[in-house]
Amino acid sequence: MQYNLEYHKQLDRSHILPNILEGAKTGVASQFLSDVIISLLLFNESIVLEDIKISTVPSYYASVATGMLAGFLIIYLDPIAVIALTIVFYDYVFEIVDYHINDDPIKFTPVEDVFDIGLTMILVVVFDPTARHQYLRYQQKRHFIEPTIGRQDRSPTMAIFITVLTSTYNFLKLQSEQEENCDV
Repeated sequence: MQYNLEYHKQLDRSHILPNILEGAKTGVASQFLSDVIISLLLFNESIVLEDIKISTVPSYYASVATGMLAGFLIIYLDPIAVIALTIVFYDYVFEIVDYHINDDPIKFTPVEDVFDIGLTMILVVVFDPTARHQYLRYQQKRHFIEPTIGRQDRSPTMAIFITVLTSTYNFLKLQSEQEENCDV
């Protein structure tokens, strides 16, 4: 079957707004679920006495913005590139919003970003069965081959699980950085 470029362009355009909105919803939901899970795992002794530990406002801004960006980019890029770009984007948005809200100086850490990208890719490959499928389908489309691999979307549960998994890693990393800053 001949690759219909115009059909695929129109199909991609029709997915932009729904993907951005779904990304924003997933960003908020995953950040909140990550807060709940981290609170139960780390603070379970005091959970009865205190409320769930909620992430800072910059974390929510970064999660929503990153979810929206991922929703847009997944149409045009393969999952590996989306992982790399969204991790860097999350870091930048978090730092910028944190600076504007808390007057915390902006600190970009490219070496940590590269490590985070690698670790997140490993987590996605190990825990996300849909990622390889999406990557192979993307490769066919980018080589102008009519996809023989059927469309397979992540279930909302799997999307939230993967996002919570990566958000939990980021939350733990931020917690350890804050503890190091308090000790200094």
